[in-house]
Amino acid sequence: MIRLCCTLVVALALVGIARANDFPTQARVEFVLDCMRTSKVSGQESIYKCSCAIDDIATKVDYATWVELSTITNATTMAGERGGVMRDLKDGRKIIASFRELQADAKKHCFLNE
Repeated sequence: MIRLCCTLVVALALVGIARANDFPTQARVEFVLDCMRTSKVSGQESIYKCSCAIDDIATKVDYATWVELSTITNATTMAGERGGVMRDLKDGRKIIASFRELQADAKKHCFLNE
């Protein structure tokens, strides 16, 4: 009975970890490639630092939230009506600020600001 309880507790803990870190591989690769392109760090080192950054972000938000945050942030720079829809969102500035804060914290945590 104790063994069953321990197994159940471990299984539930692993489900929580898996759910919290649900970024698909393609999204991680796209983030790392973009990060490497904009980073001032050399090739091999930027792979590790950019991978660290997306891992850090993935521990803080789920993938659906990340997509929503990045979509709103990127769409506000669009000209015309399409961008206007995003710019006019009630909490748009807060959303953009939280997205940028997530990125800045990850960069700081992974020493990408150097």
